[in-house]
Amino acid sequence: MDSLSQIVLGAATFALIKDHEIGKKALLYGAILGTIPDLDILINPFFNTIEQLAIHRGFSHSVFFSFLLSLLFGKLFALKYKTSFKSWFWASFLALFTHPLLDICTTYGTRILYPLNKSFFALDNVFVIDPLYTIWLLAGCITLLIIKNSNPNRITVIKYSLVLSTTYLLFGLFANLYVKNHFEKELKRQNIAYEKIKIVPTPFNTILWQGIIKTKEGFYFSDYSLFDSKETLNFHYEKNDVAFISKKMKIAELDPFFNFTEGFALARKENNKMMIYGTKFGPMGIENGKADFIFPLTFNEDGSYVLSQKKPDSFKKIIQNIFKRLKGN
Repeated sequence: MDSLSQIVLGAATFALIKDHEIGKKALLYGAILGTIPDLDILINPFFNTIEQLAIHRGFSHSVFFSFLLSLLFGKLFALKYKTSFKSWFWASFLALFTHPLLDICTTYGTRILYPLNKSFFALDNVFVIDPLYTIWLLAGCITLLIIKNSNPNRITVIKYSLVLSTTYLLFGLFANLYVKNHFEKELKRQNIAYEKIKIVPTPFNTILWQGIIKTKEGFYFSDYSLFDSKETLNFHYEKNDVAFISKKMKIAELDPFFNFTEGFALARKENNKMMIYGTKFGPMGIENGKADFIFPLTFNEDGSYVLSQKKPDSFKKIIQNIFKRLKGN
């Protein structure tokens, strides 16, 4: 999830346990702890883009990292304030571990069991940036900064902000399941056989969803709004060069990329170069009968390859299309 969301979530969870003892300082400590797992990006300049995939949201996002660091910070806080280690440990653990738990909710996912399991886990119930999640925690933290430490309503404020933000995540989870069920019914009705299906939210909302359907020879893509009145889904199909992907999966250096795609890798030829896309975020758009994706892995004629992050031609146009489409068909 975005940095602001992680900061206010860390601040809120730490304050939930320690606000009554140290007041507004709890927000500061929690904000710092909630940011720590993402500091793995500081070493990105020393690695190429594929190696960065192997590092980011790895050990720093695992439950083991949160546990070990909580032991350290729990001890430091206990020594500083000369109070029980146990409560400081749990306050630190909540602020740290809710970071990867929130990341699991996004389509990007995270490796919460690293290094025992290097797979990405993702619930796909919220986009990586969603103001409707963040606003409740931000409002709660700002309120705690404004009102006095002696105000008896401080803990109530933080509880409400956590309940409301978590309720939004639960709504996204149930919406995902509902949309997935609708896609499965439509695929069956249209006699489309498939191997895997992934339902993901579009940016900044949990109303409009995209479906990524992997078949033996390609991918189907479609979208569905909770406000749609027409049940029929119109699918866009992309043929996949399965043989090319199978060949490239044998290259050990590309393991981080294929692990990141979670099996949703699409290969096709563009401008006389072979490209492999990680399609798990869904298409950025479909122009001239071809879907456009955010993470292209480009293979050059000499056998070299480079992973990049493709930026949309018009971000404004994408947002306009999303908000127009989410109103329903």
